[in-house]
Amino acid sequence: MLILPNIDFLIDAVEAVETIRRAYFSDAKFLPRQAITVGETWFAPMVGYIAGQGITVKLVGIYPKAKPAVKAVVLVFDVETGAPQALINGTQLTAWRTAAASGVAAQVLGVKPAEVGIIGAGVQGEYHLRVFKALFPQAQFKIYDIYEDKAREVAQRWGAKLTSLTDVLKSDLIIAATTSRTPVVFGRELKEGATVISIGAPRPVRELDDEVKRRAGCFLVDNPHAAEETDDIGGSWVYIGDFLKGRECKFGEIKVYKSVGNPLFDAAMASYVLEKARKIGAGAEVRWD
Repeated sequence: MLILPNIDFLIDAVEAVETIRRAYFSDAKFLPRQAITVGETWFAPMVGYIAGQGITVKLVGIYPKAKPAVKAVVLVFDVETGAPQALINGTQLTAWRTAAASGVAAQVLGVKPAEVGIIGAGVQGEYHLRVFKALFPQAQFKIYDIYEDKAREVAQRWGAKLTSLTDVLKSDLIIAATTSRTPVVFGRELKEGATVISIGAPRPVRELDDEVKRRAGCFLVDNPHAAEETDDIGGSWVYIGDFLKGRECKFGEIKVYKSVGNPLFDAAMASYVLEKARKIGAGAEVRWD
């Protein structure tokens, strides 16, 4: 079994986006997510399989009192023998695969932003900044967080402008990456034709107000079960995997993609990481089975 406590150095942002895009067209299986809540902690297993690869299991929790709040481990098992193939840093993998999936959504929505505004300077905000700067190198990037020092640090590290929430909401593309329980994206402030990517956690997180829902018309979602897990989706929605294969989504004045997470992403990214690690001899090999 290969143990990979750090995977950041293995991942190319553009390759990660393509990995997720291909996963939507793969022969794959994944289970609906069932979570438990213990106090303020949300915890869930996520199981996915892509033909020709291993069975991937991610154990992920949201711990509001911790930093980072989202932590995970990923295990990959041989589909025929059951032998563990890898133990991967799931916190990093979750950050990469979520941002890469958002990148796929931006591409299929035809986004060509002059300005990208990010709400939230936590792990997801930072990784989205990294991925989207690779996808749209000519765009201007802006970031806002209620903790200004954190936003300033991320902005300086990755070449973004520290700004206000109002300014972020004026962008062509807005990425909301928060754990807020009250909306941070207000439909009345969005310009016509704007695109919103909301990747906040399942309920009780709520990032989008009702005016966003009204103006959006149809939502793209990253999981067929997304509407069961979040209050950030309007009455009309289409799974992005079906949209990629030709299903119509009748957008309104703005376009919205809502992400709650999909085991398909974990399976695809785990396979990508494992292949890259084996090529360069990264990680520690441990005899297990």
